[in-house]
Amino acid sequence: MAYDHREESETESTPVALLSKLEKQAATNKILMIAVIAISVMFIAVMATGLTVMLHRVSVLTEASQLKDNDPISQQFIALEQQLMLLTDFRSNELDKITAYTRQLNQLTNNCSAEKMLDYQDFLISREQDLQKLINAIKSGSSNLAAMNQGSKKWLDVYNQSLDELKDQSVQRKAKLDKLVERSN
Repeated sequence: MAYDHREESETESTPVALLSKLEKQAATNKILMIAVIAISVMFIAVMATGLTVMLHRVSVLTEASQLKDNDPISQQFIALEQQLMLLTDFRSNELDKITAYTRQLNQLTNNCSAEKMLDYQDFLISREQDLQKLINAIKSGSSNLAAMNQGSKKWLDVYNQSLDELKDQSVQRKAKLDKLVERSN
């Protein structure tokens, strides 16, 4: 209770004491307010300076980018980059085509290998021999027919000449095929 009594006595001081206490608090409040205002002014000044510097840098960068856009070297560089991209695409397409042609060539090489060609060569040789026999049979039959009719010697000579040319061509083809067979063996 003594404690409660003392608080009441302190709070019920004289008006002069209260007034001096109030003046001290007001002076302290003034100092704090001045400090807060000074700090706020400095903060606003720093923010304004930062904003000014940032806006200045943005305008400098904008001007620089506009100068780069109008710079002929920059335009030439862009044109060269585009040409390089086109050449890269062309090269890629051509490499794809070459790869496809190479695959086809390898496939043809495999299909035309010596082992596979032997059967075809033998077949072609037998066909040439058959053609030569056919030509000989036709010549023989034509000679027999010409012997049956008088005056048929003229057309028989022209006819035999054509058949001889066919036979010579067949003999040449057969000789080439025989050489191929000999090489592959």
